[in-house]
Amino acid sequence: MRYIFISILFVSVFGSCKISGLTNDFNTLNEQQKQKIVPLNNFKDTKLDVIYKINGQQLREELKNHNRSLVYVFKNGCTSTYCKPMMNYVQYAKDNNYSLFLVMNGYCNLSETTDQYPASILYSIDSDFYKETKRHIYSRYFINELTGEATNAKSSANKGNLYFFSGVKLDTVLRELPAK
Repeated sequence: MRYIFISILFVSVFGSCKISGLTNDFNTLNEQQKQKIVPLNNFKDTKLDVIYKINGQQLREELKNHNRSLVYVFKNGCTSTYCKPMMNYVQYAKDNNYSLFLVMNGYCNLSETTDQYPASILYSIDSDFYKETKRHIYSRYFINELTGEATNAKSSANKGNLYFFSGVKLDTVLRELPAK
């Protein structure tokens, strides 16, 4: 009897829990949000009200067209002290002549980003391209491709989520924007 009670308690408590962040969380979005997420065809025809699914190869190829770029890979609704409002990254890129690429690593808490109306195109890592559902794995594949490593290489400890490039050459990786 005791085990039945514990089982019922366990199911009732944990059955209502929502676990997010393990996958891209696309299925947690409403239909309107899902319709705004489309594959990237080319960088020239992008719009502010759309989120473009992208892979590291595509972005690396686009970096060739820019002298200096800042790629910010982020989690929507991040509460870390390293995470700042989107406008901080947009303004920093503008002030320092960087082309900015805002790349979300999943869709959980999507409105936390879109409600900020960043004046920059939004991208998301295309987990389908990597044929991988686990966020930490497809994110690693994306970063590896972006930085010129083998896609499935085991990367070292995460050094940051701000990637500064000169063309396709990675200059530095930081956790937060440099002080002015």
